[in-house]
Amino acid sequence: INKNDLNAVTAADTIGFTTDVAYSAFAPSPTQMAYIDYPDGDISRTAIAPVAANASDNKVYIINRGTGIGTPAPLRGWKKIRVLRNATGGYTLQYADIAATSYSTLEIPKDGTYFFNYVSFDNGLVNVEPAKNKWDIAWCYTGYVFNFGGEVPYMFQDFIVQNRNVAVAKVMVATKTYEAFNESSLTDGTITSWSTKQSTIGSDWRATQPAPAANTDRYYIIRDGDGNYYKVRFKALTDGGVRGFPSLEFALVKHA
Repeated sequence: INKNDLNAVTAADTIGFTTDVAYSAFAPSPTQMAYIDYPDGDISRTAIAPVAANASDNKVYIINRGTGIGTPAPLRGWKKIRVLRNATGGYTLQYADIAATSYSTLEIPKDGTYFFNYVSFDNGLVNVEPAKNKWDIAWCYTGYVFNFGGEVPYMFQDFIVQNRNVAVAKVMVATKTYEAFNESSLTDGTITSWSTKQSTIGSDWRATQPAPAANTDRYYIIRDGDGNYYKVRFKALTDGGVRGFPSLEFALVKHA
């Protein structure tokens, strides 16, 4: 919002944004893309601009919190926020309900142990993501993009996210079998490219048609943040026909 004062932002500032500032499984639209962080982890494509050193350059943002749990799902309403740099090298978050005439503040320190810090409007600073050297991939339900004649935000199940310090390469079984891949395969031309996009594996490891299942014609080579190389193949997506039970196999290919 083109305002710097949190108290000057009201519910009137949300008019016209309700449809676009949302992840909608029922009405996805390319116009919604401008209001989300691009889900591949590209830090230069965030919905909120980099926090400027000059406080007056940091505008107020409105956040649609979507729906809660229940039937019917309750609307969680809008929040308004403003983020400033603070004197200790971290950030000051100003936040309030959209109709509030005062706001709360929260100091967010930087911590080099983690790639990101997380804030709950209800609970303040919260632990969400492990320390940056404590994880490589995560299986989750998350927002990504789908092409419906143009990219639209879309919620994906069974999505594999890789850490920001991890690189991934895909190998097709027709090129080299999982069993045959060894340390020499890292440099013999089997691997044609590496990707540090957090969505490299994404939904590529599984299919949903004609029935949910892991794709067994491919596997992945993972280079972790310490420089170790692993091969990983996904073997199942379901258990007894019930979706949501992934199974994988992995082996160390080369120790750092």
